[in-house]
Amino acid sequence: MAELTISRVSKTFNGTRVLEPLDLTVGDGSFCCMLGSSGSGKSTLLRIVAGLEEPDDGSIHVGKRDVTRLSVEKRNIGFVFQNYALFPHLSVRSNVMYGLRARRTSRSESRRKAEEMLGLVGLGDFGGRSPAQLSGGQQQRVALARALVTSPDLLLLDEPLSALDKKIRGEMQRELKRIHQETGLTTIMVTHDQEEAMDLGDQVMMLDHGIVQQNDTPESMYRTPENRFVAQFLGGQLLGTGVVVGSGAAARIRIGGLLLGARQDDLRDGDEVDVLVMAERVRILTAPDADAAGEGTLSALDFFGPFARAEIAVADLRVPVTMLSQEADRLSEGQRVRFAIAPEGLHVFATTRAA
Repeated sequence: MAELTISRVSKTFNGTRVLEPLDLTVGDGSFCCMLGSSGSGKSTLLRIVAGLEEPDDGSIHVGKRDVTRLSVEKRNIGFVFQNYALFPHLSVRSNVMYGLRARRTSRSESRRKAEEMLGLVGLGDFGGRSPAQLSGGQQQRVALARALVTSPDLLLLDEPLSALDKKIRGEMQRELKRIHQETGLTTIMVTHDQEEAMDLGDQVMMLDHGIVQQNDTPESMYRTPENRFVAQFLGGQLLGTGVVVGSGAAARIRIGGLLLGARQDDLRDGDEVDVLVMAERVRILTAPDADAAGEGTLSALDFFGPFARAEIAVADLRVPVTMLSQEADRLSEGQRVRFAIAPEGLHVFATTRAA
């Protein structure tokens, strides 16, 4: 196990800047998720850490070792590829043993360690099978065992769950958490799925076009996104543009006939602001409530298994709502409803500052 330190690393491909100079520290034993959409630079950064790409500038340290210019095999880093990259002509056991045999570990010791790792990932009885006889989730476990068997200082995961269906993906998320807890191995995972990142990571770094947008705990990133991009990526929906009434802790946002509370204390009277709302923080009221933000017409109502999504039309505004399906059973489209928005469910970003 070791701490990862990335200092001012940048990368350009064919004249296109993929990574702006960035810094990142992942503590010993931490699980860091690099989160972003396609083209954000997250997989490029992971490949640079692994030694599969060279940075244009900057340095990478694993513990006290500078690995910036070391070859892949000298970094002692485990890598799990998105497509598993298993050898189809080898058995599951031989796939896991491969890295050890390449290091000239004896066959008996390689087999012992491979069996130990297959047990760790729940495939102790599958060593003699071929990869073709396994499901996608089982193949991913084999790839994980192969990465762990060499006792790496770091474990790198490149979108390891993206090829799995929803049910298996959920099972593998739980397995990754369990394995991380059991091994304590410093882990960096690339993902475009915010739910995966929030569930698995104790640290999340969000990238966009090669620039770090925020590097934080999942809780802080969700509750206090540093900019509009982060808020929208995590589910914030643009309500519209409003005007600040009052200042500091007493500030309110006037938007489309609504007067909404806001948590930020840096707002000034007269500021124009973009208002984003988290749909899960909007509550439809069933009785008179002093916290009511307003009243509108239920313009849409859709069910998604245990959850339901709705929209409340208030003049030109559309207020999104996410609720449990059982809460939506008493509702119907066209119904007049009163609603409240928790202050922590609003993210406000100034577009024009008052003079």
